[in-house]
Amino acid sequence: MRIHLSIFILLVLLTNPIKSQYLISCDYIGPTSGSILSATSGLNLDYDVGMYKLTYNTVDADSLPVSATGAFFTPENTFCKEFPFATYNHGTTLAKDNVPSNNSSEALIGKIFAAGGYFVCLPDYIGMGGSPGLHPYVHSATEATATIDMIRAAREFLSSDTLFIDNNELFLTGYSQGGHACMATNKYIQDNNLLSEFNIIASAPCSGPYDLSGIMADTIISPTPYSNPGYILYLLASYELVYGDIFNSWSEVLYSPYDTIAPPFFSGNNTTLDMSLLNSLIPNDMSLLIRDTCLNNFANDSINKTHPWWSALIKNDNYDWSPSNPVRMYYCTLDEQVAFTNAINADVAMNNNGANDVQSIDIGNLNHGGCVFPALSSAFNWFQSLKSPCATTSNNFKNTNTNKIYPNPFSNNLSLSYNERVNVSIYSLDGELLFKKDNIKDLKLRTSNWSKGMYILRAKNTNYYQNKLISKQ
Repeated sequence: MRIHLSIFILLVLLTNPIKSQYLISCDYIGPTSGSILSATSGLNLDYDVGMYKLTYNTVDADSLPVSATGAFFTPENTFCKEFPFATYNHGTTLAKDNVPSNNSSEALIGKIFAAGGYFVCLPDYIGMGGSPGLHPYVHSATEATATIDMIRAAREFLSSDTLFIDNNELFLTGYSQGGHACMATNKYIQDNNLLSEFNIIASAPCSGPYDLSGIMADTIISPTPYSNPGYILYLLASYELVYGDIFNSWSEVLYSPYDTIAPPFFSGNNTTLDMSLLNSLIPNDMSLLIRDTCLNNFANDSINKTHPWWSALIKNDNYDWSPSNPVRMYYCTLDEQVAFTNAINADVAMNNNGANDVQSIDIGNLNHGGCVFPALSSAFNWFQSLKSPCATTSNNFKNTNTNKIYPNPFSNNLSLSYNERVNVSIYSLDGELLFKKDNIKDLKLRTSNWSKGMYILRAKNTNYYQNKLISKQ
């Protein structure tokens, strides 16, 4: 008999409260029909989808604790129990409420991927959604940590006696700013030796500004009008927030009246003013927007690049490195917002650095908006060709009285007792494998040297599985 997973999870949560390091809350929003998603996307999708609003702990640009929100999607009405994770990083938005956890238009992308058989995380980002303050726009570190910590929180949720199991595969994608965030997440995981925790199978950043100190800087300096001048102001506000040495006041950097128009958009509590409105209120010629003293100082330092703004752009470049996992950068040649040469430059740099499997892929002569669906459809189909198929066994033994894990919480000893032989693994929440033994029925573990905190226990054989959150006091 098929169980409606969303209802089951809610009942379990009511009887088994989650104790966690990352997860604060996970609220069920509602279902979406897979047939509707298939018809909307034209893709072959197998599952209905459940949407959750996830609130979790992460860090801000100063590495201080802060809460964040995001949309989390799971397949529904399925006998499959193991799925990979996928992340989608959304594009630029100014209004704090225009985010995936509030079911924004980009939430549809998460639903489509989930209907294809993924647990999908769409972080709102720091300073967006339910996170306080101004969003540090195109700031690599917080884009990455907001994404990584959301995956950790989602894993805690799945491990809290739900029917789901993370199959330890991770796929990354994102569009526009989200392309930059996707690349930043991939790079952060590799640079910080987190690949054992986050097994990246493939990464597909789309139409992202990877080369900030090159191509974006050229956009700022160029006499050619730019389609989205609000992006430049967003960068100014963001890097002043993070680094604190870009400018002292808007009037110092912008001509009047733009110095009074800009502040409400970047107040840190803007929930209504959007980027299209800002673009309509400011000139798209940078020489008419940014004071000549500031613009000239920046342009004249294009060789040494010691100006604070140059320094900020360089710190957030993410094109010149060598990914260890396969990467496909999808782009369109008529993109008026993010130059497609970002992908070309990254392709050249990464392959020159010895990357094993990196390609930039031309989707066609489309503008920024027109490129979204074909780029992400290509990413989806690529991911589908790489992920492991789901396991379809519907049996589980986690509620069987003859299977016991005790005590929980535990201190110096942990006992396991199963009614048939299983393979057992225990992981820390950071992905470290602490214990693994196959073909056991009864076992007593000495845990006196384990740190206090949360752990994930996985037990499985050909017929059954268990995925449980345990804790040491």
